[in-house]
Amino acid sequence: MKRLSVIVPMYNSAEWLPKCLDSILNQDIAESDLEIICINDGSPDDSEQVAKRYQAGHPDSIVVLTQENQGPSGARNNGMRHATGKYLYFVDPDDYVEPNVFGGLLQKMEGQQLDMLRFNYNIVDENYHPVKKRDFELQFDYSPCVMSGAEFLADRLDIACNIWRYFYRTDIIVKNQIWCFTGDYFDDTPWLPLVLMKAERIGICDTVVYNYQERSDSLVKATNPNAVKRKNDGYLLLMRLLQEEKHNIHSDTNIDSVLRDKIVMWYNMMISHASLSYLTNAAVLGTQPIRCSFNELRKLNVFPLSQYKTSAKNKRKIWMFNHFPVLMMRVMRLKNGLKH
Repeated sequence: MKRLSVIVPMYNSAEWLPKCLDSILNQDIAESDLEIICINDGSPDDSEQVAKRYQAGHPDSIVVLTQENQGPSGARNNGMRHATGKYLYFVDPDDYVEPNVFGGLLQKMEGQQLDMLRFNYNIVDENYHPVKKRDFELQFDYSPCVMSGAEFLADRLDIACNIWRYFYRTDIIVKNQIWCFTGDYFDDTPWLPLVLMKAERIGICDTVVYNYQERSDSLVKATNPNAVKRKNDGYLLLMRLLQEEKHNIHSDTNIDSVLRDKIVMWYNMMISHASLSYLTNAAVLGTQPIRCSFNELRKLNVFPLSQYKTSAKNKRKIWMFNHFPVLMMRVMRLKNGLKH
């Protein structure tokens, strides 16, 4: 058995893939302990050829799989099903990891008998230059401790549910059949809490491991109407999944009531943030999308939006959306320089 399986979903990734794979190989563990699973997600570019060139040089460490396009979540699921490592990690192909960090992380996983380990990250631009983190990211708590996954979810999980901020013990995912939700947006946000609820021991450390690349052509940054509509479809799916998970937690009598209430509050916070982004996006699309947006949110029963663990600025915005939603969305349209 390998010690660590690293899953890399690939789609139009040929430009960045060499830096990504070089960083995964440049680690302080033996290659015989490392498995890199590259999944070609029906990519039209040379991603698969790049991965196979690396495979030729590292035949015992690199596996290349090919599938029809299913999005990054479908590729990750395929990688998880093929993983043979005791531990699991996810790296996106346009990102990269710091050198010689895997050995220390695995030592923590094994020495503290952890199911999960959370660590820190950097943000870089398209030229790999450092980018300052946003204010809310600077408030994330990386003080070392070990706790249950449920306690972590209740007290320490922030709004950034990035799949790449954690090492995982493979069998808690595979044995419990916790697969990513298929879709091309927010697929890790509803997945991570499900894994946490199965983790008996999660550790935290402040080691910077991951370098996340902010790209100008990413869906997150896109502002054209089609991209905004696609993002909002993603927000709606995310809110439905979070509402369903929240209901399951609320109904679970095996969880301590105080802990359960805190977890429900976390879900309310995440639904509130997703709703806020959804409404803000809808405001730039026009009057009819504004009406449709409210109808969709009323169906999901998300109002009033929660102000739990949010910034003062967001609290004011949420208060306005809760009390004067249509007016607030029109203000957002004017703020973005758009006409009715």
